[in-house]
Amino acid sequence: MPSPAPPHKDAYILVVDDTQVNVKLLLALLQHYGYHNCHGINDPRWIEPMLEEKLPDLILLDINMPHLSGHEVLGWLKARWAEQAPPVIVLTAQTDRDTRMQALDLGARDFLTKPFDQQEVMQRIRNSLEVHFLLKERNNRATLLQSLVEERTTAIQRLSREDPVTQLPNRRALLAQLNELLQQGQPALLYFLAMEGMDEIARLHGYAMSEALSLHLRDRLLDNFGGEATVGVWNTNKWLLITRQPLAEGAVGEQAQAILRCIAQPFAIDQVQVRIDARIGISHTGMPHQSAEQLLRLAALALPDTSSGWRLYQPSIEDALQKRIRLHEALRGALDNHEFFLVYQPKIELRSGRIIGAEALLRWVHPQLGFVSPVDFIPMAEASGDILRIGDWVIERAIRQLEEWLAARQVANDFHLAVNVSVQQLTRPDFARNLLQRLLRSRLPAGALEVEVTESGLMQNVDLARTQLQLLSRHSVSVAIDDFGTGHSSLAYLKTLPVSVLKIDRAFVSNMDTEPQDRRLAETVIDMARNFGCITVAEGVEKPEQAEMLMDMGCELAQGYWYSPPLKVEQFVEFCAAREQIAC
Repeated sequence: MPSPAPPHKDAYILVVDDTQVNVKLLLALLQHYGYHNCHGINDPRWIEPMLEEKLPDLILLDINMPHLSGHEVLGWLKARWAEQAPPVIVLTAQTDRDTRMQALDLGARDFLTKPFDQQEVMQRIRNSLEVHFLLKERNNRATLLQSLVEERTTAIQRLSREDPVTQLPNRRALLAQLNELLQQGQPALLYFLAMEGMDEIARLHGYAMSEALSLHLRDRLLDNFGGEATVGVWNTNKWLLITRQPLAEGAVGEQAQAILRCIAQPFAIDQVQVRIDARIGISHTGMPHQSAEQLLRLAALALPDTSSGWRLYQPSIEDALQKRIRLHEALRGALDNHEFFLVYQPKIELRSGRIIGAEALLRWVHPQLGFVSPVDFIPMAEASGDILRIGDWVIERAIRQLEEWLAARQVANDFHLAVNVSVQQLTRPDFARNLLQRLLRSRLPAGALEVEVTESGLMQNVDLARTQLQLLSRHSVSVAIDDFGTGHSSLAYLKTLPVSVLKIDRAFVSNMDTEPQDRRLAETVIDMARNFGCITVAEGVEKPEQAEMLMDMGCELAQGYWYSPPLKVEQFVEFCAAREQIAC
C-alpha cells in the first residue's frame, strides 16, 4: 500500500554520496514516500554547478567522500550562499563528537547515521523540510514587504519631488538641480515666471479648469523649451525655467521674450478660450554668494511690476528693496514721532488774482532718511493701511490750522482749504459722518473745508463713494475731483456725484502753450465742467502764458509754481499778506 503524499512532495531534494548504492537506496526510499523531485550525484565536485543553476530545498550529504569531503562542501555552502544556503542533513557512519560538532559548526541541520532506519530518515527529512519551507515563506514575506516598502519609498520620494497636478519637478527637485549645477560649476540661467490671471480663471471657471490650464501650459512650455531647459513648478502661480547656458548679451532678452510670447498665446480648454500673462525675473549662476535659495530669491526680486515684462537681477534692485523696507519701518513711527507736517499751495482766482483758498499737502522729513517724497511714501501708506491714521491726522491738522488763520484774520472769510482723501478713507462707511462731527466741533464756517478725491479712487467703489460724498455735500462740504480726465471715463459717473470742483491735471496744463492737443484737452475739460456747473482748478501752472490761456478758456482758479510752490505755515501767511498788498 503506497504511503500518503508528504506535505512537501514537490520539494527538490539532492542526495550527495560517493557510494552509488547509497544514492539509489535513498532515491528509491524518497520516491516510495512520495517525493518525486529528487536527484543524486556520486561526485561532490558536481554540486557547485548544480546549485548555481538551482538551489535544492534539502541536501542529504555524505561526510566521507573523495575529492571534496562533506565538511568542505558545508564550508563552501556557508561561504557562497550564507543565509540562503539550503538545509543539509549529514549522512555519516561516524558518530564521534568531533565529526558532529564540526558539521554543526559549518551549518548542518541534522544527522542520519548509517545504516539508515527508514522511518527515522523520513521523519528527519519531513522535519527539515517543514522548517525550511516555513522559514522560506517568512523570508518571502519579508522580501515582499521590503519590496513593497522600497517601491512605496520610491513613489513617495518621486511624489516629494513632483508637482501633483503637472508631474513637473517641484521646488524640492528644482532646488536639488540648482545645487547640483552650482556644485559642478556649470553655467545656468534661472527664469522665474509669475503667472497672472490663473487665480481669476479658477474663480470664474472652477479649479478643474485651472488644473487643465496648468497641464496645457506644461505641455506648451515643454514643447517649446523642454529640449534645452528644465520646466518646474514653484507654486500654483510661480513656475521656473532653468537653462544650462552661459549668460550671453542679447540672448537672455530674446529667451525671455520667447517665453512671454509662448505663455501669452490663448489656450482652448473645453471650448473655452482663456489667456494668461506673465512676468519674468532672471538670475544666473555667475552671481556672487551663490546658493540655490539665493538664486531663486534674486530671480524673484527681479520680477518687474508690469505684466508681460522681464528683468535681469541687478544689485540696484535689492538696494531699492532694502530702502523700501527701511522706509516702511520708518513710516510706521513717523506720525507718533511728529515727523509729518503740512504745506499749503495757494489757489488763485485767475480774473482777480485773489487768493481764495489753498490745498493742504503732506510732507515727511525723517531724522536719518531726510526728506521723503510723497510719491514714495503715500502709495506705501495706502498699501499698508497706515494712510487711515495719517489721513485722520491731516484732516485734524488742516482744520486747526484754518481755524487759527481765520481767527487771526490772516485769510479771507470765504477762504477754503482742500484736503486730499484716499480711497481707503473714502470707502470707510463712517468717514463722512466722522468728518461732519469734527467740523461741527470746530469753529469753521460752512464750506470752509473741501475734500479732494482722485478719479481712480472713486471708481473702486462708486456706490459707497456716492453715499459718502452726498452726505458731505448736503452739509456744505464741497467735493473736488483731482487728476480729472486721466483715469476712467468721467461722464459716466460725474452726473451722479455731487462734485463741485474739477481739477485739470498738470499733464494737460504743462505743455498747453506749445502743444495744441493739450490745449484742446484742457479746453474740453473746462467746457465739460461748465456744463455740469462745476468750478475748474488748473494744476501745475508754471508760465504766465498758461495762466492767460486758461483764463481765456474760462477756467476760474489755478495753482502752480508760477504763483507759489507749497509753503510752510509762516511762509504761506507772508505770501497771503504780500499778495493782498499787491491786489490793493
